[in-house]
Amino acid sequence: MVAGTAVSAISAYGYQVIAGRSLGAEGLAPIGVLWTISFLVFTVLFIPVEQYVTRRLTLGGHHIDATRRDTRLVVATVVGGVTAGAVFAIATIDVFFDGSSGYVLVMIGILSSRAVMAIARGFLAGARRFQAYGLGVALEGLTIVGSAAVISIVEPSTLAFSLALVWSPLAVLVVLPFKKPEENEAAVGTLKQGAGFLGALIVGTAASQMILAAGPIVVGLIGGTAAAISIFFITFTLFRGPVTSSYNIAALVLPDFTLLAARGEQHRLSEWAGRLGLIGVGTVPIFGIAGYVLGPWVIEVLYGSEFMPSSTLAALGAAGVGAALIALFLNQIYVARGETGRLAAIWIVAVIAAGITLAVFSSEPMIRVGTAFVVGEVTAMTLLTVVGVATHWSER
Repeated sequence: MVAGTAVSAISAYGYQVIAGRSLGAEGLAPIGVLWTISFLVFTVLFIPVEQYVTRRLTLGGHHIDATRRDTRLVVATVVGGVTAGAVFAIATIDVFFDGSSGYVLVMIGILSSRAVMAIARGFLAGARRFQAYGLGVALEGLTIVGSAAVISIVEPSTLAFSLALVWSPLAVLVVLPFKKPEENEAAVGTLKQGAGFLGALIVGTAASQMILAAGPIVVGLIGGTAAAISIFFITFTLFRGPVTSSYNIAALVLPDFTLLAARGEQHRLSEWAGRLGLIGVGTVPIFGIAGYVLGPWVIEVLYGSEFMPSSTLAALGAAGVGAALIALFLNQIYVARGETGRLAAIWIVAVIAAGITLAVFSSEPMIRVGTAFVVGEVTAMTLLTVVGVATHWSER
């Protein structure tokens, strides 16, 4: 799985480098918006669906029938995500897509294929087919970068590059994710699972992704130019790579965390929360310093000088990603425990902190949004750690 995750991350960067150098800052802007919205819908709605399926199969002893009673809930969530993306594309067609209706169809295609990928990965993780999971994400990455390479030679247009985002997620089907798994004994104990669990998880995930991934959209809405949107998108997407890649690693730890929760070993999850929080204390400043020193140079080398951010923007992006990476793994503790309501409350507080920062901080759009990003992520990481450690402390 680790190797597949690395291939996927490098391939995503490869796609962006090829597309960015082929299209330039102005031409890449629609793809930046498509990528951002599809990433938001995927992480807000489809990753929770993946986790829901993973957790259901873990609790059900990998019995594939355990997810059938939840089919309507999963389908409704997927349809809602695809519809939301389509509505956004229609509403902003003149703002972000130069009035081209083809991008609406592209948005629908991207979200539909990514929904299939999320459900497939949930089955793979729930059945503990981690080798197949890793191969699936690697194939997706190789497909997208291979498609970009061909497009750059044959038809280097914005619409053509966006089509590569439509078919690449379906590469996961090569590993046959829905085949009947070996059945094992169900987890001991019972944990909350259902519409309430998934609904609260979606709210919490939505709040977290507003902070993590909505930046390019916010930059545009508060007056940033198309070039500013592209610079922010490239910078934060590059630095966000460790978090994006770690969604796959999170799928590896969630089944084990779920089993600990089901067996009543809550104190061990609290210990993990403390360890992760301590790691975060060191990670945030180290990432920030590295971003300040190396970030602009790396982006200039990869994408060209027109995409190069300021050192301050690079530092903000890297530091916030350091906190987001720790928060991602802290989230898994709450999902495993079934405490998605508490998870949602923490992330809502973090969004409020980021929003206040955006409102009161006076600077140009990219720096304002970058600062709000750091404040939101650090707030979430801190609260997730403190509450995660305090919960069930008496059981130690």
